[in-house]
Amino acid sequence: MAGGREASSLAQPLLGRARVALADPREKNGRQLRFRYSHLDCAHVLVALLALASLLCVSHESDGSNATAFAAPSFQQTKQVIAPVSALVLGLILYNGAETRTAGQLLIYFGAQTGMNLYMKGVLSKPVISEELNMVGVPAAFLVTGLQQIVAFGIFLVVTALSWLTPYGYTPKKLKTKQEYMAVCCFAFFFAFNIGLNNFSLSLLPISLNLIIRSCLPLSTAVSQNILGSLGLSKASSVTPKQFAIMLTGVFCAGLATVAKAKGSSGGSKESSDLMLGVTVGTLSIFAGAVNFVLAGYLGEAVKMNPVDTTCYMAVPAALFLCVPIFLLPHPVRWPGYDMMTDWQVFLKIWELSPATVGWLVLSGAFAISYNVLQYALVQSLSATYTAFAGNMNKAATVALALLTGMESLPEGQWGLLMFVGIAGNIASFTYYSMVKGKK
Repeated sequence: MAGGREASSLAQPLLGRARVALADPREKNGRQLRFRYSHLDCAHVLVALLALASLLCVSHESDGSNATAFAAPSFQQTKQVIAPVSALVLGLILYNGAETRTAGQLLIYFGAQTGMNLYMKGVLSKPVISEELNMVGVPAAFLVTGLQQIVAFGIFLVVTALSWLTPYGYTPKKLKTKQEYMAVCCFAFFFAFNIGLNNFSLSLLPISLNLIIRSCLPLSTAVSQNILGSLGLSKASSVTPKQFAIMLTGVFCAGLATVAKAKGSSGGSKESSDLMLGVTVGTLSIFAGAVNFVLAGYLGEAVKMNPVDTTCYMAVPAALFLCVPIFLLPHPVRWPGYDMMTDWQVFLKIWELSPATVGWLVLSGAFAISYNVLQYALVQSLSATYTAFAGNMNKAATVALALLTGMESLPEGQWGLLMFVGIAGNIASFTYYSMVKGKK
């Protein structure tokens, strides 16, 4: 669900339109409520949701049965959630001070982004489906993504319906032309495969490799923007040769880390095959994400949709687009005795052996929409420099957290050192690019 901040500069037209909408609480006719969030309220909600999400995730992992009772998380699992939850709580405290507000926002962003990454990794990789059959994890990334969109749409409908019981009933923007409908459908298509492919990659890769692939999004965004610009669908990117060189250095370092992980892997050809598949779909996801953000700018400027309406309109078509891979795309699974399965076949097996797990999948949709709402609220007050810089620093901190808490480890010997150099070089390159781009 997560990966939106890396190209925030392209989303500024959309978010700028949202700022205009948020500034006016009601239309002159008294019926149209423009969403006004309190950053403080959003932070309160997110702290509770992510803390609960982390506890639910680790409790389900630690309980080897199919029962729904809670199990005490282990010390190892607790260490993994201390940092994001602490960052959220401390950020909430600092946000209340005028001089510490920016620091508080950055801590909230770190806690939210890291918490969602850890939660989604846990949902996809850790639930025990059958202890007897040694079946662990939910290898159904497209289905999980589709469920999140359906849950998000359902929450939006409920909140909108409840708003009409008040004097401030909210009415989404009405689409009027075929061009507007096409723009929303295209946006939904690329959003679906941006998130779906990223979740697929996250289920196959260590979180460190997944994050350094996501950090390459600025390069794919610049390439996609120039291609769409040549077709008259977008404004061409103004990236200088120096900036391209910085991004290419980051991509080279990402490749270096991937090769080191593959060479240092002790899992045999199966693990290497999964690694290469994860890198491939992760790379495809950042190109889908790049086009996604270019279209976000178009929706904000041409269609004049705020982020809430965009989320509402794209949810159902995104879920429908995902039906194709859910029902028709067999992929490798890591369950003993199983080779290739579709997401739907995986879902039926989970429903048979561990129906309680489906609840965690549905619940991820509620956490995802809460995270997205917080992103929209924070991006309105953080500059492009801060958001781009903070996004890359969050990735570096999350990788360090995964290594320090034992969630994953570097390969032994020279390959471990090479992977560390690749990760550090990748994060440093794109962080420097963000700073240069922001100053410009």
